[in-house]
Amino acid sequence: MPDLQDGFWDNLLDYIQDRTVVPVIGSELVTVREGDRDVPLYRWVAQRLAADLELPAAELPAGFELNDVVSLHLRRRGEREELYAQIHRMLRNAALTPPDSLRALAGIPGFDLFVSLTFDSLLAGALGGARQIAYSPNTVRDLACPKAELRQPVVFHLLGQASASPDYAICDEDLLEFLHAMQDKQRQPKTLFDALRGNHLLILGCSFGDWLARFFLRTARSLELSQKRRRWDVLVGDRIAHDAGLALFLASFSSDARVVPLTAAQFVTELAARWQAAHPAPAQSAEPAVRDAGEGGRSVPHGAVFVSYAHEDLEAAVRLAEGLRAAGLEVWFDKKALQMGDDWARSIRRGIERCSLFLPVISRQAVSEENRRRYFWREWNDADDFARGMAPDEVFVVPVVIDDTRIDRAPLPDSFKRAQGKNLPGGDVAPDVAELLKELVRDFHRRQRAA
Repeated sequence: MPDLQDGFWDNLLDYIQDRTVVPVIGSELVTVREGDRDVPLYRWVAQRLAADLELPAAELPAGFELNDVVSLHLRRRGEREELYAQIHRMLRNAALTPPDSLRALAGIPGFDLFVSLTFDSLLAGALGGARQIAYSPNTVRDLACPKAELRQPVVFHLLGQASASPDYAICDEDLLEFLHAMQDKQRQPKTLFDALRGNHLLILGCSFGDWLARFFLRTARSLELSQKRRRWDVLVGDRIAHDAGLALFLASFSSDARVVPLTAAQFVTELAARWQAAHPAPAQSAEPAVRDAGEGGRSVPHGAVFVSYAHEDLEAAVRLAEGLRAAGLEVWFDKKALQMGDDWARSIRRGIERCSLFLPVISRQAVSEENRRRYFWREWNDADDFARGMAPDEVFVVPVVIDDTRIDRAPLPDSFKRAQGKNLPGGDVAPDVAELLKELVRDFHRRQRAA
C-alpha cells in the first residue's frame, strides 16, 4: 500500500461520514467476470461487438477498446446508429452481475449521489436498485432536488445510459459531444453541477487521457483549477496514476487535487475495509429491534408489490397480501410495524425504488391525528418523493382504501390523491383489481427489459 499523506484516510472517512463526497465512477472500476478473471466491461463489449460485426482482427489494435471497434465499423461504411441498440441488447441479454468493487463501494452508506461515466446499470444493481438519471446532449435531465434533499441513492449517468436510442457515449466523438454540450449553461444539469462544485469528488477509474481528464475536471468544478474551493478532488486509477503529465499539471495548478497511485479496485477495497473498521457492526445481541419482513425477508425483492400500512390495519394488510399472492404476484410487507433504525430506513427507501407498485393501505385509523408521526408515514413520503420523479403516465402508487375514507379529502401525499385508488373493503382483493395490478406489474417488467 503506497504511503499516502498523514491523515488522508481519516479525513476522507470524515468527509464521507458528513455526506460531502460524490464518487465519480469510471470504466476501469466496472468489470465483468469471464471465466476465472475480471474483464473491463467496455473491453468485454468491444470483443463481442467486433465478433458480431465480423470485423477482421488484423485491422484492430492489440487490446482494442470499444472506440476502436466503432471507428473501424465506420471506416468500413457501417451505420453508427445501429450500434447503440445492438450494445443495449447485448447488455440486457447478458444478465451481468455487479463486481465486488462496486458492491464494496455500495456498502459504504455515506454516499447518496453517484456519478457514472459508464452506460451500464451495474452500479445501480450493486446499490440494490438506486434511481438512475441519464443525461444526453439532446435530453437534458437533472437531479430532482439538491443533493442534501435526496431521499434515496441516485446514480447519475453523465455520459448517458444504454438504450436503443443514440443517447449515450460509445466512442470518442460521442464523448466530445457530451462534454461540449455541458459547456452550454442552457444544456447543463445545473443541480448536479452545483453538487459537484460544492462537494469533494472521488474520481475512481476514469480512463480519460491527460488533456481530456483536465477538461473533465474543469467542467465538473465549474471554475479554474488553480482557484481554491476547500474541496478535495481525489483521482484514483491505473491510467491516471501512470500519467506523469497529468500528475505534474495537477501538482502545479491544482492544490486541491490528490492523485492516488492505486488501481480503482485496490482503493475501493482499502476504503471499504477502513470504513468497516471505523464503523463496526453492532454485536448480534446489541442490535436494535427491526421489523419482521415476513416471507420476503429484510430485502425488498426487485419488482415486488410493496404493501405499507398502519399497525391498526394489520389484519386487512395480511388479507390484501394473501389475495395478491394468490393472484400470482410477489408481495413484500412487514408484519410488526415496529420503529426502525436508520440503516433499515435506508433499506426501505431503496426497497421502494426496487418495487413495481406501492400500495398504501388507507383507512380512518391510518390518516387519524394520533398516527401522523408513525413510521409508515416515512414510507409513504418516500414513495411520494419517488413517484414525483416518474413520467406522468407511469403508475406506481395505487392506494387501497379499506373503509369509507375519501382519498381526495384525506391528508395524504399529492401522488396518492392523484392516483386511481381501489376500494377493497377489509383488504379483500376483487378479481378485477387483481388483474389490473398484474397488468401494471407486467408493464413494469417490460419497461425494465427495455431500459
